[in-house]
Amino acid sequence: MAKTLSEDGKTKLSKWGNSNATRIPRNLVEQLGWKDNEDLSINIENNSLVLKPISDRPSNIHELFAGWEDDGKRDTEIDWGESKGNELKW
Repeated sequence: MAKTLSEDGKTKLSKWGNSNATRIPRNLVEQLGWKDNEDLSINIENNSLVLKPISDRPSNIHELFAGWEDDGKRDTEIDWGESKGNELKW
């Protein structure tokens, strides 16, 4: 079910070169936590446009370390202590 983020959620479809464009009100962008110049995917779902941020963040530990190569300097795991910030939750 769709959730209305704001009563100010109106915009207009305008011509922009050979394409069409619309503006997303700042308060909606802020409520979604999106950033300026963020890459978005655009799809049609149930006859509506759906915009989703394209995340470059790994979704699991295997993606996180996919390109890592062992440098051979450690023979045991390192204890980094407790999480203190925005570490990914595995």
